[in-house]
Amino acid sequence: MSKSGKQRRAEIKHKRLERARRLQETLAKPSHGRHLPVGGIEPADRSLLARHNNTFGVLPEFYADVVFVCRDCGEEEVWTAKQQKWWHEVALGPIGSTAVRCLPCRRARRAAHDRPGANLVGERCARLRALGTREPDAEAWREVEAALADKWWGVRTVAIATLGAWGDAQAVGRLRRMIADHAEGRRWGSWDQEARRAAFKALGECLPASESDWGLAQYLDHGDTWALRRPLSRLPTTHWEPVLAAEWRRNETPRLERLCWLLAGVAADAAQRQRWRERFARHPDPGVRRMAGYAWETAR
Repeated sequence: MSKSGKQRRAEIKHKRLERARRLQETLAKPSHGRHLPVGGIEPADRSLLARHNNTFGVLPEFYADVVFVCRDCGEEEVWTAKQQKWWHEVALGPIGSTAVRCLPCRRARRAAHDRPGANLVGERCARLRALGTREPDAEAWREVEAALADKWWGVRTVAIATLGAWGDAQAVGRLRRMIADHAEGRRWGSWDQEARRAAFKALGECLPASESDWGLAQYLDHGDTWALRRPLSRLPTTHWEPVLAAEWRRNETPRLERLCWLLAGVAADAAQRQRWRERFARHPDPGVRRMAGYAWETAR
């Protein structure tokens, strides 16, 4: 008796679940070493991940099929290695994120949100993103300012990103004022912290060369300014030798660690990059030496 399509799909799903479980058990054994299974594995582009993730943890060398439970229907599903690679390297999802819903539940959720008026916050955020694609006028500025005072944090952060998309002198000045306004209350999980992060991220997309001195001072002084690495790393290589000499005399470990991470991304010639790396690797502070090894290894 032939099996129905539903039965065949159930068998295929069961086999995928079992294969993913066996794979995770194999990877959990310390003896597997470099002898990775053939199926369910995809290599990771660590250099790409390092550019889009602010983490001091070890970035993965590969992705592996993993089992998860859908938060809506409670069914077990497999988040495949190929899906993970697309999510982290194409969609640029955070490296610490994971799948939470199966495909049918994701489709149902999208269909529910697609009805007009069903997702007013999402519609407002979409309007703000659309504003960022064209030159701002007085009406656009009024809408962004209203969004910055909205009760929903998500609306505020999208409005901040819109300022970064505009990137003109007025928008850059507004972002700088926002950073100054939220400088005092940087308690973990507070809006002050989130606002600063969002503003620095927006400036990372539009910081002009005329603001590079301010940006570098912010980057070296504070730990929530990682997004400024991208515009700062585009400064000419001649800019960095005086900065390095001044910071070496100052000799403050957190600032040297941040400078080390920044210089690892500067497009200098191979000889200069090697000199910088060796200089940090010989520093007496172990934290600076560890940062040197990690930053340049990740930037390769």
